[in-house]
Amino acid sequence: MLVFRDYKKDLIQSSCLALGMFDGVHIGHKEVLLSAVNKAKQYGALSTVVTFSKHPQIITNRTPTKLITNIEERLKLFETLGLEAVLVLDFDEKLSHVKPDKYIEDILVKSLNPKSISTGYDHRFGEQKKGDNVLLQSYATTYGYEVSIIPPVQINGQVASSSAIRKFISIGDLESAATLLNRQFSVNGEVIHGEKRGTAMGFPTANIAIPDFLIAPASAVYAGGVRIKNEYYQAVINVGTRPTFGSSNQSLIEVHILDFNDLIYGEIVNVSFMKKIRDEKQFSSIDQLIHQIELDCQFASEDMAII
Repeated sequence: MLVFRDYKKDLIQSSCLALGMFDGVHIGHKEVLLSAVNKAKQYGALSTVVTFSKHPQIITNRTPTKLITNIEERLKLFETLGLEAVLVLDFDEKLSHVKPDKYIEDILVKSLNPKSISTGYDHRFGEQKKGDNVLLQSYATTYGYEVSIIPPVQINGQVASSSAIRKFISIGDLESAATLLNRQFSVNGEVIHGEKRGTAMGFPTANIAIPDFLIAPASAVYAGGVRIKNEYYQAVINVGTRPTFGSSNQSLIEVHILDFNDLIYGEIVNVSFMKKIRDEKQFSSIDQLIHQIELDCQFASEDMAII
């Protein structure tokens, strides 16, 4: 898959575009992306995504919108869906002030030469998000492209959206998040050194460093798994501040990997969250905590299926 970080005239000679942030690449996003893939086969063009490295709301709303997936993970997901090229734009102050019609002309048309453009039903673009699908369609004849607008995708009455998925993750409802993602929510992170308290209790943990711009689940204990060098292991995952040892100001992700004793400091691993086991709580003694961890491990190993 070709990855471009800036646009220029005739960057791609003929394309079928999918436009959007696509944070999470959820089931609704997939319909937009696959529309571009199918149109590209029809036109003999390059199926291409136009997306952003960081969330536009960081600039437009001045709010720290947490991402479900970083750009590296999104690129992998795009490729698995059959996309052939991606233009990753750095959404900065300059780009935020581009007029919607100039966005169409300079970035989409002159650079990517689209035969078709696929978007979600609520797609907005350009300065102050004034550009929309109506504007895209108004230029279709002028620039010689067709527009495909994908309607909302619902499961059990819930519209698939990145904001809904973030809400589910933030309250610890990982099963609902997985339904809209069509996969377990997961995070990639580096295994860093901790305080070895888990090891001292007989339950060593891999402490995962998660960038601030990525969303993390609500503080709780989860059943899930970890993928290390393409090998998958079941795990018990604690997200929180470890109240039994005196609350930390920083939320941590600690993964106890079942039936695994290798040293993996410095490794980048993928941690997937399947189901909440219990809320994080403070125990009156270390023995009570150890007993509860034993129960958590039993739940994770007996009641949760391997992905």
